[in-house]
Amino acid sequence: MKLPSDYIDFLQPDCDRKTFIQNRLLESGIKSSVLVIDGKEHIYVDFPSGCYSSRYKLKTLVAHYDRIPGTYGANDNSSGVFALLEAAKKIAVLDSVHNVRIIFTDGEEEGRFGVVSQGSYSLAKKMKELNEDDGDVYVFDCVGRGEVPVICEIDLPPKIDKLFSRKYTNLISQVQNIFNRISSFNNVMLPASYSDNAGFLANGIPAVAITMLPRDEVLNYMSNLKRIPGLRQSVMNRKLEDIPSKVAPEYILRESVPLTWRYIHTEFDKITTLTPSSFTIVSHIIDEIIKHNYLKTVV
Repeated sequence: MKLPSDYIDFLQPDCDRKTFIQNRLLESGIKSSVLVIDGKEHIYVDFPSGCYSSRYKLKTLVAHYDRIPGTYGANDNSSGVFALLEAAKKIAVLDSVHNVRIIFTDGEEEGRFGVVSQGSYSLAKKMKELNEDDGDVYVFDCVGRGEVPVICEIDLPPKIDKLFSRKYTNLISQVQNIFNRISSFNNVMLPASYSDNAGFLANGIPAVAITMLPRDEVLNYMSNLKRIPGLRQSVMNRKLEDIPSKVAPEYILRESVPLTWRYIHTEFDKITTLTPSSFTIVSHIIDEIIKHNYLKTVV
């Protein structure tokens, strides 16, 4: 897949990314609304009401469009934005029930100050208040580099509602089945810093974060996880710097995680680091999500 010609425009420091996304949708005849919640501006894609049925669970596709100031954000998370822009074009021409929502979220990067600071947290809270939380959330973050689709591993609290646990387990199983169908790298689940999935999960909404990594980085990271005590929890808690260097003196700590992740939040997260073939794989994943409807769970 060739990257769109205006991808580089979206990375420019002065780009109004919210307006860019809405204009890109309008070019395909797709309307959208801006949901302002706790100062964050989320973009909600407006598909016709006839595309939804109360028989099935909602499938919400999410990608955050904000970025760390001073960075291009080519992979984090312009890649997720463009993946969902392409998905919106496909969905818009469907004449059947698909039960898919697309939301471009704001404030994901605020999660570095804690989950409750994340834009998705207040969005998910509002969804619950409006009884719009029945379904699954698929978060696409940093999907522009590599050939291996990865489920971002999380730790659920030990004391958790059994129904929610079952819904979350079913969601993971669904995504794993999709990976099995479209990729030779089956069921790769790795510890990763949380994305918008954290905000939804904290509000009791099943959510899974999907990312992409190069094969060699996956294999090296798996090896490091076995060799370096504390690496898993430090990555998941965004506290990689807390690992004492004496634990693994042969490593510079940041070199124990995938290079793709080391680019994130730096000036090196630019378009030249992307692998356009990644978008083809992600497109196949999204196609699978779109075409499969799941009946609502009977409590």
